[in-house]
Amino acid sequence: MSTAPETTARGPGVSSKQIFPLLAGYWAFGQYWGVWVILVFDFNRVHDLTFGQSGLLLTVLSASAVLVMALLAPRLQGLSLDTSVPISLISLAVGAVAIAALPSGSIWIAFVVVGLGNGLIDVYMNVAAQRVESRIRRPVLQWMHASYALGGVTGATVAGTLRTLDVDFRVGFVFTAVALLVTALPNRSRGLAEPGAQGGRSVFSLSAFRRHQALWVPALIVLSAFLVEGSMDTWSGLYLQEQLGATPAAAAAAFTGFSASLFLGRLFAGRVLFGLGPRRTVLIAGVGAAIGGSVAALSDSTMVVGAAFLLMGFAISAAAPAGFSLVDEIPGSEATSAVTAVTTVGYTGFVWSPPIYGWIADSYSLRAAMIVIVSATLGIVLSGLLARGKR
Repeated sequence: MSTAPETTARGPGVSSKQIFPLLAGYWAFGQYWGVWVILVFDFNRVHDLTFGQSGLLLTVLSASAVLVMALLAPRLQGLSLDTSVPISLISLAVGAVAIAALPSGSIWIAFVVVGLGNGLIDVYMNVAAQRVESRIRRPVLQWMHASYALGGVTGATVAGTLRTLDVDFRVGFVFTAVALLVTALPNRSRGLAEPGAQGGRSVFSLSAFRRHQALWVPALIVLSAFLVEGSMDTWSGLYLQEQLGATPAAAAAAFTGFSASLFLGRLFAGRVLFGLGPRRTVLIAGVGAAIGGSVAALSDSTMVVGAAFLLMGFAISAAAPAGFSLVDEIPGSEATSAVTAVTTVGYTGFVWSPPIYGWIADSYSLRAAMIVIVSATLGIVLSGLLARGKR
C-alpha cells in the first residue's frame, strides 16, 4: 500500500495510518467493559457490595466522566489529537490497574480514575474520528464504534475463561490495562497533529445547543443508546448469573453474542442501513432493540435471552452512530463542538441511571432493572419520529 498522502475523495493527508490506531484504541476501550461485565460478579463479592452500592460506584464513575468533559477537556483542547488521544487511553489503563489493586475502603478512587479515562476517550476519540470522517466522507465513527463492540467480544471471552479457570479477577483488569497501553502508542504517531479545537472556538461547550436547537434530537438518540449499551456493559452479566443462574461461561457467551451482533450490525449499518438515511436507521434501531430487549427481560431461559441479546445488539448497533451522523448537518468547525455537546448529554444519563438500576435491583429484582433498561429504547424511537420531518 502506498504511503503517499491521499488527495482523492478520501481527503488530503488522510490514510489508514490515521484510522486504524483509532479503531485499535476504541477496541481496547470496549475490551475493558467486556471484562467488567463478567468479572463484576467477583468484584462485588470480594468487596462485599450490594447492587445499590455497586450502582453508586458507577455513578461516581459517570459523574467523573461528565466533570472531565466539562472542566478538564477544555484545558487540553490546545494539545494535538496525537497527544490527547493517547493520554485518554493511558488514563483508563491507570484506572483499570486501580480497580485491581485498591482495597475496598478506597476503591471509589479507582472509579474516579476510570471515569476520567472514559470521559477523555469519548470526547477526543469521537472528535478525532469525526474529523477524519468529514474529510473522507466514509463512516469512520461507525467503524470505530464497531471496534468497541469487538472489544466487548474479546474482553468477555477472556473474562469468562478466567472465571471458568477460577483465576483471580484482578488478572482480567491488568490484562485490559496492558491492551490500552499498547494501543496508546500508535495513536501518538497517527499523523493527525491538529488540536482538539479549531478556529479558536472551544469545542467543549454545551452552548452548541443554544446555537443549534436541532441538536437535541441526536442528543436524545445518543443518550438513549448509551443508556442501553452502557447498562448492558455493566448489568447484563449480573442479570444472567444472579437472576437466571447462568454459569460464567454461559454469561460470557451471551454477552459475547450481544457484542458480536453489535459489531456486525455496525458494519452492516455502515454499508447498507445508512443508505436509508440516519433517521430511518434510528427508527429501525429503536424498534428492533425494543423487541429484543423485551424478550430478554421477560424470559427465564438463558438460551432465549442469549438469542434476544443477538437481536438487541444488532438493532441498536446503528443508533448512536446514526445520531452522530445527524450532527453532520451542522456546518464547519461547529460540527466538532456539536459532537462533544451531544456526547456530554449522552453521558449525563450514566450519572443518574446506575443508582436507579441499583435501587430497583435491591428493592425488587434484577429483572425489574432490566425492564427499566429496555424502556430506554423508546427514547430512540421517539427521536426517530422527531427527526423525520427535518431536512
